[in-house]
Amino acid sequence: MTKYNKRFNMLIYFYIILLIFISLTAIIPASGAIDQRGPLISITAKEHIILNGENCPGFYYSTSSGTYYESLDLYFSEDGLIDTGNATYTSKITSGSTAFFGKKYKVLEDGLLSESLISYGSRDLQQGNDFDLGNGYKLVLQGVNEDSALLELQRNSHPVTSKSLKEGSKFNFTTIIDGTEYVILEGILDRVLYSKDPIVRLKSVNQYSDTPFKLKVGDQYGKFEVTEVTGKNIELKNRMPLRMQPGDYITILDGLIDIRVADNAYQACSYNMTKDVIKSYKIKGTSLTVNLSDPTPNSCIWTADSFGMLFYDPEYSLSTERLELNLDDKNDHRIPEGGLVYESLPVRIPYRNPEMKDYGENWFDGGYSVLGWDGEKYAYPGHDQGIVNILMDDDNGRLLYSGEEWDLGEGYTLKIDDIKSDKVYLTVLRNNIAVYSSIISPGKSADLGTHTLLYNKTIKGIEIPLFSVYVDNVLKGNENSGVSLKYPLHFSENPVEIKAGEMFGTLTVVETSPKIRLENKNPIYFGPDIEVTEEIYIGSFEKTTGGSRSVTFFPFMNKVENVDSILPTTTRWSIPAMSVEEYLIGN
Repeated sequence: MTKYNKRFNMLIYFYIILLIFISLTAIIPASGAIDQRGPLISITAKEHIILNGENCPGFYYSTSSGTYYESLDLYFSEDGLIDTGNATYTSKITSGSTAFFGKKYKVLEDGLLSESLISYGSRDLQQGNDFDLGNGYKLVLQGVNEDSALLELQRNSHPVTSKSLKEGSKFNFTTIIDGTEYVILEGILDRVLYSKDPIVRLKSVNQYSDTPFKLKVGDQYGKFEVTEVTGKNIELKNRMPLRMQPGDYITILDGLIDIRVADNAYQACSYNMTKDVIKSYKIKGTSLTVNLSDPTPNSCIWTADSFGMLFYDPEYSLSTERLELNLDDKNDHRIPEGGLVYESLPVRIPYRNPEMKDYGENWFDGGYSVLGWDGEKYAYPGHDQGIVNILMDDDNGRLLYSGEEWDLGEGYTLKIDDIKSDKVYLTVLRNNIAVYSSIISPGKSADLGTHTLLYNKTIKGIEIPLFSVYVDNVLKGNENSGVSLKYPLHFSENPVEIKAGEMFGTLTVVETSPKIRLENKNPIYFGPDIEVTEEIYIGSFEKTTGGSRSVTFFPFMNKVENVDSILPTTTRWSIPAMSVEEYLIGN
C-alpha cells in the first residue's frame, strides 16, 4: 500500500469516527431535559412491582385531589427478565376522564380520547384582556349587564359561538368532530363584577382538544400492544420480553418510563425524560394521609426510594438524603416543633483515577465524601466547610489536540502548550490567566504517580485537589499531535455555605457534622406549601369523606425547563481506538 493510500484510508477512518460522534450526540438527551426519578425497585426473579402516579414520575397525578389513573404492573420471571405479557399498563376511566401516557384526557366514547389542555380552579376574565386557550382558541368577555355576561369563543380571532350567561350558571362550548358534537370548553360563571372595567370570575374551567385520537385493540406503542379498551379501563401488555442487565438504561413505555439499572446489582430506578417543551412541573413523592379525627401520632420518612427527586447514585447504589415528618397526638392542624426534619449523611467513595488513591489530604485522603443536597450531588469537605459542587468526575476519555483548550467550567480551562517526544506541556488557566503549569511524561513522571496532573488549591483552610486528570498517552503525529486524557475530576472553588443556625425555608440548621441536619424551630400550620430547603417543598390538601376529615402530605420539587430532548437510547457503538491513533500518527 502506498503512503498516499495509507493517508487516504486514515482520512476515511477520521470521517467515519466523526459521523459516529455526530450520531451519538444526536441521541444523547439534551442537558435541559427534566430528569424525574422514581422509586428504587428490585428486578430479581419473582419480584412483582407496581408503579403508578403516586410513586413514579411520568404518570399523571392530581395533587389537588390525589387522583391517579395509570399503573404499570411488572413481574420478573428471572433476574432482569419480564416475559411477554407480564408487563401490564392500565389506565382506569373515572367520571368520563382518564390519563394515557402521562397526560389527562376526556373520554368522548370508548377508545376516543380528547386531551385535557387547560384545567383551572378559578380565573378572572376582564374585558379587553382575553383568555388565551391555546391552539388558536381564546375566550372573550364581550360585556356584562348586572348579573349577566356575554362570553364569546374565538378561533384565530374569528367568532365560533357566543353565549349570554347568568351569574352562577354552567357553560360549555362545543364543536363537531367527525359528524358528532362534543364539548371542548366548559366551566362555571362564578361571579360578575359590573363596573367601569367589567370583569367576571370563572370556575372549574376545562378545555379539551378538538383533535381527539382513537385507541383500538391491537394498536402498538413501542414494545406494548393495546389488549383491552372498555368504558372502565384501557390496557396494554408487552408483546415481547423485556430484558435488563446491570448498567442498562432501557425504555419501558415509549416517551414515558425508562429503567436505569444499577451498575453492580439487580436494582433499578424508573426515570421520565420529557420530550415536551416544558412549562412547569411539580414532581412529587409518596403521600402520607392523616385522619384529623384520629389522635394517633403519625409519621413518614421519605428517602430516594419514595421521593424520586432526592439524590441517588446508581453507580454505587447509594443515597444520602432523608425527609421526616412527625405529627403529635393532637393533630391540631400543625406540625410541632422539631416535627419536620431534613438530613443528609455523607458517604465515602473512591477516586476513579487509580493514582489518586495515594492522595492524602484531610477529607480527600484516598477518596472523598459525597452527599445529596436539594437532590443534587456534592462533595463534603468536612465540618463547617459547606459543600462543594462536583463539576466533573467521570470515566470518559478525551482527546486534546496541541494548542486546543478544554473548558472545565467556572472559568477554568486546560490547554496543551506543546508536545515534545513523549512529554506534554499542560497549563491550567482561570479566566485566561495561567494558574498552574506542568510537564507530564506518561509512565515516567507526573504530579502524582506517573500519569496524573494535579492542581491543588486551599479553600477555607482546606487543601482541595481542585482539578486532576490522568494523562494516558501522548500521540505524536507528523501534522496532528494530541494527548489522550482520562478520569477528569474537578471541584468547584465556590463552596455552598451551610452553617449551624442558618435558615433554609422554614427549617434551621442544627448540625453540620458528621451529617447535615435541619429542623423546624417553630410549629408549622397546615395550609400553604411548606418550603423545606431552597428546592424541596411539602404540599398538602384536605378532604372530607363521610364526615371524616383528612389531610394528605406529599414532598415535591418544582422544575421549569425548556426542552427539545428525546429519550435516551440503548444503542451502543464500538469505536476502534487504533483508528484514532493511526489518524493522529499519520502513518
